[in-house]
Amino acid sequence: MSLLNNIISVRDVTTEENVPSISGFDLMDAPEISVLNLAHIANEEYITGLHLARKKVSQATLLVRNDLMSAMAANHILPDVTAKKYKTGEFKTEVSFPAEAKERGLTLYKNNRIRGNLRKLKIENVLIYPLADASNVTLKVYDDYAGGTVSTYNIDLAGNKVNTFKINYEVKGTFARVLLDGTNVPVAGSYLTCFTGCNGTLPNDCGYTKGWYDDKEISGKESFGLNLEFFCECDYDQLLFDLSKLYIGELVWLKTRVLLMEEHLRTNRLNNWVVYGREETQQYLTDVENQYREKWKTFINVLPAILQQMKDDCLYCNGIKWVTNI
Repeated sequence: MSLLNNIISVRDVTTEENVPSISGFDLMDAPEISVLNLAHIANEEYITGLHLARKKVSQATLLVRNDLMSAMAANHILPDVTAKKYKTGEFKTEVSFPAEAKERGLTLYKNNRIRGNLRKLKIENVLIYPLADASNVTLKVYDDYAGGTVSTYNIDLAGNKVNTFKINYEVKGTFARVLLDGTNVPVAGSYLTCFTGCNGTLPNDCGYTKGWYDDKEISGKESFGLNLEFFCECDYDQLLFDLSKLYIGELVWLKTRVLLMEEHLRTNRLNNWVVYGREETQQYLTDVENQYREKWKTFINVLPAILQQMKDDCLYCNGIKWVTNI
């Protein structure tokens, strides 16, 4: 859940070092939370109060995410969009290309008909068919996101067989160009099969490819010893991220507080705060649980309108009859 890693922050009040949260909520702003109280309830599993707090933030984020997914599933909001895998082409070992000091490969384009930003194009594997062993070869992924980014992989290749490299790369922009430095690498041919057809028809609902040689895109269907395995999947963490400042951040903030107070009531630590603070904590717990339920109900009531406005392929929002799952 890298998108949600800092949906709420836990300020280190001893050093004042803090990465601002996505939502603007910080756990240490809760009235019942303090460094001393956290330290008193942290047992040997968590070691420090700060570590305990951050663990509970992660747990609360997961629980809120699961609650949201359950609510959407109960209301038939999640379409049956499976992450079907595609391959860009087929190797042709009867065709060969000598080593030359040029970058060669292919460009994977995202289907521009995909609606919304929840459906992500991902390259799972890069497949390479070299005709000789080669070490410290440069493989590059050019992404046009934010003006252009480059990811570089230094790889070793075994000749006369398919070499598979799992990169799990998410295409951030509209395309990713995957190129191999051919200086010391003779390669087999690779015939692209995943390209646009007549009148711009697409081979699938995810992406399509074009070959690349040296400094330009080519009209032929050759990708010079390179193939990709790719897929599209719905990333619902993105939905939580997009809603973090409106509702999700506060829900995680409240849920984390609930988990910490439950930890206080269950801890095996014996000190004055744990023993004599239980009654006060139970009162706080009841109040915060009620706040969480009320906030969740408010969120659920406005969620259909939010989802309908998004018009995303990963959401099915026609004819909603909304029911709650909490």
